[in-house]
Amino acid sequence: MTKILTTLLVVITTLGCGYRLAGRGPNPAQVDLKGKSISIHILKNDTGEPDVEYIITTALISELIRTPQVQVVRRDKYADYILEGNVTKYHKEVLSMDYRGTAQYYRLVVTIKLRIQDPSSGKTIKLGSFSEDAEFHMASDVELSKAREREALKRISQELAQRLSASLL
Repeated sequence: MTKILTTLLVVITTLGCGYRLAGRGPNPAQVDLKGKSISIHILKNDTGEPDVEYIITTALISELIRTPQVQVVRRDKYADYILEGNVTKYHKEVLSMDYRGTAQYYRLVVTIKLRIQDPSSGKTIKLGSFSEDAEFHMASDVELSKAREREALKRISQELAQRLSASLL
């Protein structure tokens, strides 16, 4: 019985943390940003969630600014490449409820689609979809619950930005 419970605990913990191997391989678009400049456009928000595009775009910019191999520029005319994309999914799913049927834990899933334009050739390179998730605990206070959801979104945004950076450098 303890062996079954231990195995179940390991499976639940692994699934709950958002860990997965998909999409972490080599650069699928064969775009090498080393020594190049990039302009990053604010993502388009295809979801009903306000401001999600700004939070994710800020994380993308911050991550690439910290990367010494690439220069982030403000204007497209100074860029070797232009990064664009869409937030295509913002979904909360209930993970657990209390005895009254009130949701206690949620998993937030966010998906973005990205593409890079090469202004010199006019070519657009699809980088594909990137998806991440994070869990958060609801509180009895609405404002605290919203803050926890935003923190989960920020963790997701940072992970998406790190994955993009790793795939392009």
